[in-house]
Order: sequence, then C-alpha cells, then structure tokens
Amino acid sequence: MTRGELNEIINNFFEAMNQYDVEKMGEFCTEDIVADEVAEPEPFSGVDAFKQAYSDLFQGYPNCTVKVEECSVDGSAVICQVRWRATNSGPFRGAEPTGKDVDLRIAYFFKLKDGKISRITEYYDVATLLVQQGQLEL
Repeated sequence: MTRGELNEIINNFFEAMNQYDVEKMGEFCTEDIVADEVAEPEPFSGVDAFKQAYSDLFQGYPNCTVKVEECSVDGSAVICQVRWRATNSGPFRGAEPTGKDVDLRIAYFFKLKDGKISRITEYYDVATLLVQQGQLEL
C-alpha cells in the first residue's frame, strides 16, 4: 500500500472514532486485532473485544474528540500523535464519572496487514489523566 492509502485508512479510522461508530471502526481492523492500551494490564484481542473497549470509552466519555496532529508512515506502520479531549460524564471501567474535562496527547502506533489495522499500541500519560479528573494530586 502507498503512504497515501495508509494515511487514508488511519484518517478514516479516527473519523469513525469522532462519530462514536464502533462498528465502522471495527471495519478498519482485522478480526484478530490486538489493541494494546499500555496503561491497561492486558491488551484487547479480537475485533469484538476491541469494539467493546471503545463502546466502554464512549460511555465514559460521550463527547470525546480526537484531532490528528501528526502522522508518519514507515512500511506498513503508521505512527500518529493526537489530541484527545473529553468530559468524563459516564462510568468508565468501574469508576464513577468525575464530570471533569480531559485533554491528553496520545501516541498511536498502528500496524497494518492487507489494508486493515492488525495492531494498535496506544501511549498516554496516566498521571495527567488522573490529575485532570481530580483522582490524583501531584
């Protein structure tokens, strides 16, 4: 695939994320996708687990938006830095909503196979998230 084609897939993926469309997001992924949110103890494996994880995210942060700030392509890998903004107005992974705004920079590392995302590794500063939500004082 060309750089342009890889960038288009990733941009369409983020567009579906901004529309809270987990089904559409799943269409960009392989059935056996591994989604490794480094702050979580275990990666999510398989497209159904991936879609459930994002459904949970959209429940906890129903107004979240992602803005791609920069992407680089190397072979079948795409690395993006995004700005993620949201309000924690719903329950998320066992925690009650804080009602606080969140503004994070997140690095996404995508691996693609046959035109679909086969792996996502996501890095962000958990301490910044917890401070912004009023769950940690530094």
